[in-house]
Amino acid sequence: MSPKKKRQLIMFNGVIVLINILLFSNAFLGFALFTGTALTISVAWMSILGSVFAFIRVNSLIFKKDETRLLTKGIQSLEDCISVFEEVIHNGDVFDENIQKNIEQIKRFRRKHETIKDILLQKFSADEMSFQKFNDVLHEVEKIIYLNVRSILNKISAFDIEEYEEMQRYEFKGDEFSQEKKDIYNEYIEFVNSATNTNEDILLKLDKMLLEISRYNSLEDGDIKKLPAIIEMDELIKNANLYK
Repeated sequence: MSPKKKRQLIMFNGVIVLINILLFSNAFLGFALFTGTALTISVAWMSILGSVFAFIRVNSLIFKKDETRLLTKGIQSLEDCISVFEEVIHNGDVFDENIQKNIEQIKRFRRKHETIKDILLQKFSADEMSFQKFNDVLHEVEKIIYLNVRSILNKISAFDIEEYEEMQRYEFKGDEFSQEKKDIYNEYIEFVNSATNTNEDILLKLDKMLLEISRYNSLEDGDIKKLPAIIEMDELIKNANLYK
């Protein structure tokens, strides 16, 4: 059972227990099933029957609930990605550390993006070719990070955390199918690790670009294309477009 389902069960059943303590404890309302007024006896029986019905119904729904869903459904921006990441983190599963890293990476990218644009606008006007070149690079880099994060979310969606946790708890037979299944799960984990590291590499390249921009008071379009950071970014964009 996944940690999310465990929390749902604990919270719901805890509420049922608290309600019945409030109703039947002498320290609170002190209702009883066979003594008291007709109204209090009716309320007591309705509470018991309602609790039993709710316990059976809701617990069965939680157990049967299919937790697999497409996390990327409806997302259109990096901010949407953060919202989804924040929704699925703290489940205590294998991806939590990388999810937190991706949230921080998106926020850092936004800060760097704004800082670079502010510095560029101090050096160039918004309609200059030099500004447009840098701005185009930033736009393409944002697309790469967005697609990268979407891929991470897709992998997390497809990952069966319950089966993986069960495999971690118990020793599976060393047959071909069990080993192949382990290898598949390891590929999911390795992909998310690699994609997260790629995001970090992109942020490092942005730092280099920011440093190079701050060194110059004026740059011609030809000079911009020769900047090492721009060359690295162009190569990154070219490779990303090849593997879309």
